[in-house]
Amino acid sequence: MSSSRNRLGPPLLFWFLTTTVQKDIYIRIDLSRIMAGKKKDDGKHKNLDDVLNSLAKEHSKDLDGAFKAFDGFRKEEYQNHLYNNVFSVAHQDLYNAIESELQKSVGDDETKLKGKKKEVEKAIAAGLKKYFEKAQPSVVKKKMAELGISEDEEYDFLTTLYDDHVGVGKIKGVNSIKGLAGLVKDKNATAGHVKAILGKSREKYIQGALDILGSKNFAHHFTKFNNTDVAAYLKPKFEKAGYAIEDNLAYAQQEMQDLIQLRGEHIEKKGIPYMKKKPEEEKKKK
Repeated sequence: MSSSRNRLGPPLLFWFLTTTVQKDIYIRIDLSRIMAGKKKDDGKHKNLDDVLNSLAKEHSKDLDGAFKAFDGFRKEEYQNHLYNNVFSVAHQDLYNAIESELQKSVGDDETKLKGKKKEVEKAIAAGLKKYFEKAQPSVVKKKMAELGISEDEEYDFLTTLYDDHVGVGKIKGVNSIKGLAGLVKDKNATAGHVKAILGKSREKYIQGALDILGSKNFAHHFTKFNNTDVAAYLKPKFEKAGYAIEDNLAYAQQEMQDLIQLRGEHIEKKGIPYMKKKPEEEKKKK
């Protein structure tokens, strides 16, 4: 006589199968959610938050890795992506918002600015909020609230942040955006002057932002090394490329940025005193 306790009768068998299937479904769903939440870093960063978060995850163990990462950042396709899809779009949002606010609170292009300092500052603050909403959303959506920045403080906070962002005081020719509000001191300045100066400054601001971002990438990957590390690493690469180092001491004492900048450039055209192109016959012997 067989015991029913050793069998999976219909009710128990049904429970076992449905429970197992449900568990399998739950596991699959959980895995799909995990995989969906784990975004692949394809380099198509939408804003600076994406760029900086990705940079924080990059860890160069040696100079091979540091140069690979830095060269990846400087790659023309990636620079074009940042220029066209991040900074250029954000700057257009900046311009559009300032234009709209000036129209509402100041007037048309011919309207004089004198006596309207607060209105101009408010327009600039509105423009910068739109800029950072695109270029670095965490500033507007999170950081300002965390820091307790009031509406009256927005102009000072955002203009200072933007100046640092584009390299004011660090990059020659990049002027503070606060200068737009300074136009109110000129009795002949109009709303049209604000728009014109901002438009003409566009390229310098965008390139400045790219340069500052490049400096952060450089510092992240190379601060663990010193100049002599880089000089020793690059020396055989220069020689293999057909260059002779005539003054070893001068070469060894070069700044790291200068050494890295030499890569891929025509050194003889730069007039580098410690390095020159090898004669063709000598190169052939190598």
